[in-house]
Amino acid sequence: MLWETVQGDGRVSNNGCDAMSRDEFESADHRVRVARERRERMRARLLKAVMHVYAGHLEEGPPSVDSVIHQAEVSRATFYKYFNSVEEAISALGSELVDEMIASLINLYNPRDTAFFRMTGSIQLFLLRSVIDPTWAAFVGRSDGLARDSELFRGITTHLAQSRESHLVEFKNLEAATTIAIGSLMQAIRHLAVTRNPSREYIEEVTVMILRALGLDADKAAETVRDRTIYIRGLAPDCLPWWRDPWR
Repeated sequence: MLWETVQGDGRVSNNGCDAMSRDEFESADHRVRVARERRERMRARLLKAVMHVYAGHLEEGPPSVDSVIHQAEVSRATFYKYFNSVEEAISALGSELVDEMIASLINLYNPRDTAFFRMTGSIQLFLLRSVIDPTWAAFVGRSDGLARDSELFRGITTHLAQSRESHLVEFKNLEAATTIAIGSLMQAIRHLAVTRNPSREYIEEVTVMILRALGLDADKAAETVRDRTIYIRGLAPDCLPWWRDPWR
């Protein structure tokens, strides 16, 4: 490694810093790893508590800090070491759920599928999962999908750019197109999180309207949605552990 040199006596020199023995170095490295793992476990514990408390009271809005720390069995000070508010914790959990969802979609698609195919299918799957699991939707709907460092933003932006290059969609400004696609998707997810009787027509129409905003005509948009619905209902039961057909 560039920053360490092993001396002839077995000591490690850190480019001018005081030398330490290899045993001392490994002990310090072990302490760092243990501390990091402890922080990760506590953060996961707090997020699990947030989900548990919030899941049973979606209509009432985000839970209080007191409810979360009671569920997690930690102090208020411990909570505030990790999050500034419950809303921040909900957003963080929502972002993690989005990233997990995107990773799971890899199992559904063929490497030869086009960017446009992946994008439209993913939009429908986000909406369908929101119908299947309103608690999931409640957290995802509070995440910042339009943040430039989010997996959702990067993925949709990449697929839109590739789709435009292939002349499958038509728009002038890529950022505007991403805003339309993700903004509409996130608003629909928030709606589905609190709607107790979601219709198939709503899911399909939202997707059609997003595609029309990206330059597809009405017939082509409707045909695309029908094709993706058939594909999803055929493969999802074997590829996605959370899947169930919401209208069967």
